[in-house]
Amino acid sequence: MVSIADMTAHYRQAFDDHQAKVLAEATVQIEADLVRREDFSKLTATVGRLADAQERTEERMNRLADAQERTEERMNRLADAQERTEERMNRLADAQERTEERMNRLADAQERTEEQMKHLAAAQQRTEVEIHELFVAQKELTWTMKDVHKQLGGLAQSVGHGLEAYAMERIPRILAEHCGFVTESSVPETIYAEDRGNEIDIICRGTIAGRPAAVLCEVKTNITSHEVREFLDVFERVRTQLAGDETLDPTDIHPLFFGYRASPDTRRLIADSGAWLAFPKGMIVPG
Repeated sequence: MVSIADMTAHYRQAFDDHQAKVLAEATVQIEADLVRREDFSKLTATVGRLADAQERTEERMNRLADAQERTEERMNRLADAQERTEERMNRLADAQERTEERMNRLADAQERTEEQMKHLAAAQQRTEVEIHELFVAQKELTWTMKDVHKQLGGLAQSVGHGLEAYAMERIPRILAEHCGFVTESSVPETIYAEDRGNEIDIICRGTIAGRPAAVLCEVKTNITSHEVREFLDVFERVRTQLAGDETLDPTDIHPLFFGYRASPDTRRLIADSGAWLAFPKGMIVPG
């Protein structure tokens, strides 16, 4: 007779301990009770079902193991993601701290700016008051300058007229001393040439060594190079007209500048042009 222990050991090859023991006990009991062949077939079917169930259980266990492995993999990924999230949160916290620091600095700067704006507004107000005062003073100065300009204009005109009157007296003597000019007249005139009137401060008419001659004089307090060029243009314009009107040879008509001052450049320009330069003390530069 087969023992329960032997049958249990036999069934452990395909079943777990509990199932193997149950099967062994059932087999021994069946054998002891001399079960019929039909009952043994039923037992065999039961054993087969148990084997199938065991196989399905193992398959489920395998699927559960795979699912557990996938779950652990997901958990690992979630742990990595959580770690990255925490790292990002730490960076965001640092950035937020820096932002708050910048905002504090901006707030301080804004406060200083507002204070400066108040100072600027006060300074602007003072400036506007000063500008208004300057405007009033400028207006008063403008009227004063207009009056001074008017007075200076009258004074300059008086000086100019006085110098021309003096020149009409002085130039004939200078001409007589330096080139033997015998003066017949010494007066201001307007000569028309090229359809325009040309005012000459003084024209001295007379003779030099018995030949008729004329000297056209430009009288200025301070003779400038610009005035020299302008007068020489006028001189060239009227010389031919004057020679034709008075039967004078153009070479006997001379330009002369008379004044108190003339720069070295102006003197060279006069000498290079062939004109004469005279000062009240009698110095003359013939061309």
